[in-house]
Amino acid sequence: PLTPTAIEGWLAQCEAGFAIYTSTKTEKAPDLTIETKIRLAGTNMQEPTMAAWWNAGRTEFLKLEAWETFQKQIRTRFMPKGYNMVALRAFLLCAQHGLPFLEYAAELAHARNALGPIVITAAIYKYQLLFHAH
Repeated sequence: PLTPTAIEGWLAQCEAGFAIYTSTKTEKAPDLTIETKIRLAGTNMQEPTMAAWWNAGRTEFLKLEAWETFQKQIRTRFMPKGYNMVALRAFLLCAQHGLPFLEYAAELAHARNALGPIVITAAIYKYQLLFHAH
């Protein structure tokens, strides 16, 4: 399903793929241009709504001057407004509430990962994990 967590995960996979290519390419292999990054990401949009969006705007997307601009357009189109605040609230309200500890820890990790570009430091994560467990 098309969820904010899935979108952030997919964008992170794109970034990882670009990084792998860059770190393993030979001297003769070309660098990935912005257009190539956008084309690779766009042609790999499997979810029907995203694929239709890509097909409708492909020509304009390929003219963008930065990969980050394309990422922003994806987030603007497919992420609910205020998503980061909703995700942050979900993280901060996450508590064990009678769950087995491993399930609680998994839910907290999922809530942390849903924040995408917002950074929850290791210390804050640890405090949340410990202070909301019982």
